[in-house]
Parts: sequence; C-alpha cells; structure tokens
Amino acid sequence: MPNSDQTHPLGDEQTDQINPAVADGLTPAQLEWLSRQSTALGRKKLQILRQALFEWVGEHLEYRFDEARFGDTVRRALEEFMNRNREDVPERKADHQVQKP
Repeated sequence: MPNSDQTHPLGDEQTDQINPAVADGLTPAQLEWLSRQSTALGRKKLQILRQALFEWVGEHLEYRFDEARFGDTVRRALEEFMNRNREDVPERKADHQVQKP
C-alpha cells in the first residue's frame, strides 16, 4: 500500500511549506534567498533545500542526524550551498537596477 503522506522532515511536498522546526533554524536572509531562487529557477523551495542538505551530507559523511539539532544542520547546509552557488544562481533583475536620483 503506497504511503500518501507527502510530509518529510524538511516540510510538506504538496504545499512547499518548510517544516516549522527547520524554518526556525534558518535565518531570515536564507528564507528570502530560498523564495527568490524558487521563483527564479521554477523549483520548489523544498527541492532547493533538499539539494543543499544532500550535498552537505555528502561532504560530512561522519555526521549523524540529531532531531534536536536538525534545524541547525539544515541552516549550515544551506549556508554552504548558498556560498558555493552564489555565482551560478540568477538574481532578480531589480537587484541590478541603478536607482536614478
């Protein structure tokens, strides 16, 4: 029998809502970055967050998940992902417009 529950530790797949315990571990800048990149790339925030976590786990094979620190782990993973991909990710056009006096 297939599992119809679309919820996993990062959040709800159908609504693309980040799990509150995970969101509490992220900075406001990270949450804004996720929203911008989701729009720019046409991908769900959870897809981007999952990719960041997969890459982080691949680089920290010795790490063992601890439910109490999961939000902190995701924050660190996303920070490293943002730093690695800073130049590869499109930014909003408005970010580069010069304000005229």
